[in-house]
Amino acid sequence: MRIPEYEDAWAVFVIHSDPKTNRYNPSGPMKNLNEAMKSLQEWIQDWENNGFGYWTVLDSSSCKIIGVGGIRGMRYNGRDVLNLYYRFSPKTWGRGYATELARTAVNLAARYLPGWPIVARIRPSNVASIRVAEKAGLKHTQELYTSEYIVLTLGWR
Repeated sequence: MRIPEYEDAWAVFVIHSDPKTNRYNPSGPMKNLNEAMKSLQEWIQDWENNGFGYWTVLDSSSCKIIGVGGIRGMRYNGRDVLNLYYRFSPKTWGRGYATELARTAVNLAARYLPGWPIVARIRPSNVASIRVAEKAGLKHTQELYTSEYIVLTLGWR
């Protein structure tokens, strides 16, 4: 995992434009490379401004980007929280990469950003994503459920 770079745009676009990776995404797949560039700009600015944000994930043997994820600050339900996010190329699904990334992000947040609640908003039918958040230590927080999402949190009080 590493901090995103503008050179990652094509790989980010390929992952985020794939209909399989967006099956549960309300905004749907990315439509063009400019959307990937805009996302990268936001992610890079997060790192520059806050010292944390989403990572790009590289395959250790090929050094090709296989996913994006981590934590990013946002406002949710009137509070500053860390949004837990993970999206990987379908070719890599089932290998534990999302779980490894989620656990790493949660552990680093607990160590370096104590007091920030972590939130994962997931469509109820996205069972694989729910399992990843659970394996990373997040718990179902039913009072935050909406008609669109179930919400898992860590440190929500």
